[in-house]
Amino acid sequence: MINILKMDFHRFRNNKIMYLLLLLFCAFQIFGIFMMQQYSQSIEEGGVVVSSMNESEFIQYNISQPSSWMLIYIAVFSIYFYMSEYNSGFHKNYISMRKARIYSVLSKMLILAVFIILLFITLLMSDWIGRSLFFGNASLGDLGFFVKLLVGQFLLHWAFSILILCIAMIAKNLLVSLTAGFILALNVVGMSLAALESLVEGIHLSKYLLINTLVRIKDFNNTGEVMHTTFVAVAAIAVFTFIAVRYKIKEDLNV
Repeated sequence: MINILKMDFHRFRNNKIMYLLLLLFCAFQIFGIFMMQQYSQSIEEGGVVVSSMNESEFIQYNISQPSSWMLIYIAVFSIYFYMSEYNSGFHKNYISMRKARIYSVLSKMLILAVFIILLFITLLMSDWIGRSLFFGNASLGDLGFFVKLLVGQFLLHWAFSILILCIAMIAKNLLVSLTAGFILALNVVGMSLAALESLVEGIHLSKYLLINTLVRIKDFNNTGEVMHTTFVAVAAIAVFTFIAVRYKIKEDLNV
């Protein structure tokens, strides 16, 4: 496990695409804040002008907008990181061992967690710079709420990255995986199911979908919201991890 993790971390650390994605994310986030400033008085969320939002409100506002740019960046990196190893054939050096197959999946999950942490750090830095320059407001809001928001959104975004990893492993095709990733980032499935549910009374399954939970603005001071978010995130991580590991164990080495 340690050796596989070291190899994956070496690839991650020397991955130019990763640095490029973070740089692009930072630049577009700051530019997006600049554009918001041009129309700040006309952009409101729940009666609150965007320019007067604290960081917790601003993060939730951005994540709730379709499509979530963070999900797109996560999808691109997750697919690229897996496919670069698969296309090179390097995985065949160790994949003949059953435990190595399991460790390879767990290792990539940890790498994806690191990337998401870096993406959130980039988000916070970009927001601080952009909101300070263009809004004159860089307040965090309630610290407890802010921490719960970051933890909850990290778990949800990590679960999404594992879902994308599953898709890349099964599809083994860059174009197919990217298409699926973009469809999920746009939340086409979640919105379609929610629309169908609106035609039938008493059915609310869509609120338990990963992407629907991720993009919904949540009150993390509400225990029910915290429990709901944690349940969806942990359940999704467990299910997608199980699927990825089971598939990797049974994967045909010659495919």
